[in-house]
Amino acid sequence: MNLKKAVETDNKFVFQTYRRTPILITKGKGVYVYDDSGRKYLDFLGGIAVNALGHCNARVNSSVKAQLAKLSHVSNLYYSEPMLNLAVRLTKVAGMSKIFYCNSGAEANEAAIKLVRRFHSEIKKDGRFEIICFRNSFHGRTLGSLSATGQDVYKKGFAPLMPGFKFADFNDIASVKKLITGKTAAIMLEPIQGEAGVYPATREFMAGLDALRKKHGLELIFDEVQCGLGRTGRWFAYQSYNVKPDVVTMAKSIGAGLPLGAMMARGAVTAGFEPGSHASTFGAGPVACTAALAFMDEVEKKDLLANVKRKGDYIVSQLKSLRAKYPEIVEVRGKGLMIGVEVDADARKAAAFFLENGMIVNAIRQNIIRILPPYIIDEKHAGRFVSLLKAFFDKAREEAK
Repeated sequence: MNLKKAVETDNKFVFQTYRRTPILITKGKGVYVYDDSGRKYLDFLGGIAVNALGHCNARVNSSVKAQLAKLSHVSNLYYSEPMLNLAVRLTKVAGMSKIFYCNSGAEANEAAIKLVRRFHSEIKKDGRFEIICFRNSFHGRTLGSLSATGQDVYKKGFAPLMPGFKFADFNDIASVKKLITGKTAAIMLEPIQGEAGVYPATREFMAGLDALRKKHGLELIFDEVQCGLGRTGRWFAYQSYNVKPDVVTMAKSIGAGLPLGAMMARGAVTAGFEPGSHASTFGAGPVACTAALAFMDEVEKKDLLANVKRKGDYIVSQLKSLRAKYPEIVEVRGKGLMIGVEVDADARKAAAFFLENGMIVNAIRQNIIRILPPYIIDEKHAGRFVSLLKAFFDKAREEAK
């Protein structure tokens, strides 16, 4: 199939819910993907934070093949070793005590919402059900996770949504305090707001949330679907803040390219789930869990968390140095290899320029370039991003003359 045929087939048979970039990707290897004409692209989007090890990682591929030869699926009515082994690994690195498996970030966030509500309804029986969320947040596309999302653009046409969610301003602790009532059960946030344009929480804000949790007996839910599993140079972003959540959600990177999500919790709130209270048919599948175990092995054995921090710091330092000559760079935000570059330019045109020059990046809104590259990039790959951004600004200046 070529690109023309792909576009025709997509238009005819697939719901048009995506604005697809006009390339047909046919294979990937390491930090690169290839289109139907054989052209190579440096992938700095990584399937939107999914392909953290790049493409076709040898350890993951061999592990998955071996598991497929033994068992591809088993109902959660029975035990399987990959599911149990992964539970031990994940809860240990996260400092959590229990895990629930699902298939995606939205499902993980649904599980977190249900856990907290059921805990207050059936265990504490205190009538609390409201969850304070944040403007510009993104928690998923299901009706429950969408109700917790603080961006109206995603909600248009889906009313009425689930009640019980209030919205404060991110990094503004006073706005959170104003919303707390006797009905408040939890506070839910992304430690780094990804879809909003890569906005990290401040240390003061996180400390303030921790204090409010203790004062009012609330749960803290951290959505680490995008920023977790090594993306910031730590296994979880919250580990950089010294504030541990009661509930944390994850997906994307953990499956190493296969669909896998999870919700973990600790403390009293874990009593909120019991047999029959929640379920997922494909959650904890042995193949996906095996891929996740191989992902964790690769990260640890190759010390990729350190590489994430080094390369992220390098990119940020290079971009900040570039600002002296290119005021078109308004702000650089992020941690590790989750970076947003706010520009005084059309980010979509910038993304198109990068693509023309063999590199995949992401435009958020009209003025933010986001990169979520694989953890395995080297300095040459990092430098390519910086040099292409410089070239984009140079071209724009020439065209403006």
